[in-house]
Amino acid sequence: MTMPGAVPSRGRGGNTSRVPALTALMVVVAVVLGVGLSSALTEETESSSIPEMGFGAAVYASAEAGGYSEGEMRALMEPLPANAAQVTVPVLMYHYVDDEPPPAGPYADGLTVRTPDFVEELEYLAENGYQAVRLSDVYLAMAGLKELPAKSVALTFDDGGLDNYTVAFPLLKQYGFTATFFVITKTVGRDGQMSWEQLQEMVAAGMSVQSHSVSHPDLRGVSDEKLRSELVDSRQAITEAVGEPGYAFCYPSGACDERVVEAVRSAGYVMAVVTDKGEVLNPGAIFEIRRGRVQAHMSLGSFAKLVD
Repeated sequence: MTMPGAVPSRGRGGNTSRVPALTALMVVVAVVLGVGLSSALTEETESSSIPEMGFGAAVYASAEAGGYSEGEMRALMEPLPANAAQVTVPVLMYHYVDDEPPPAGPYADGLTVRTPDFVEELEYLAENGYQAVRLSDVYLAMAGLKELPAKSVALTFDDGGLDNYTVAFPLLKQYGFTATFFVITKTVGRDGQMSWEQLQEMVAAGMSVQSHSVSHPDLRGVSDEKLRSELVDSRQAITEAVGEPGYAFCYPSGACDERVVEAVRSAGYVMAVVTDKGEVLNPGAIFEIRRGRVQAHMSLGSFAKLVD
């Protein structure tokens, strides 16, 4: 016997009374799933508009401090246009900056610019109206997407030594300068080397972090497979770890040949730097950009000749 207002019992034939409610529930679920799927597809479409970036670079593209617009991100992954602009920017090369050289072998002393000298060099640049730019800024200017200051200079640092973070980075910020740091991804986080966390902090402050290969071999003497791994794996590691697009490569010891240059191009880089034996910065020699070597104990007059 069913009491007034009670729900009918679910016997063998008792499902019929629940069909309308079940149908309504299914409709609601379908609508919710449809909205979620539509939103996901929209997000996927928007994020895929910047190809081959990886999650980290996609995040960096939307960052407020030092990030790139979508158009700039795309340009940093494409060859220069045929009508690329000629720019005049001295590119300087540093390794270590500290009061004493690190225990990094017999060449460390000659590669270590002493802290007082580095301060003097930054003061010279600032007092003479120079503004530091990243290599990405230089490339985007050649691509016609950015204007550079009238007196621009690009500061670069090789090898990823810890002093780049503890000494050079604070001084660069003090003078309002940016720089491009080339790191060897296999050694990131080791004793005497910058960590990924420190590199992330530097990128967030407007610095650029790019590849100096995985393990710093002479790329001219490695197999094709090893060559590709040194280029592709380091680029991917940096993009995923610090969120920057992998646009620039620094040849270990500045050594390259036609095969290596073509491999760098094929790996997705759009520019590359050598040491002081390359070509003057121009769109036609974008993969062999010469840099002025800032040597230890260099006089200020000699330094000035590198930029003036």
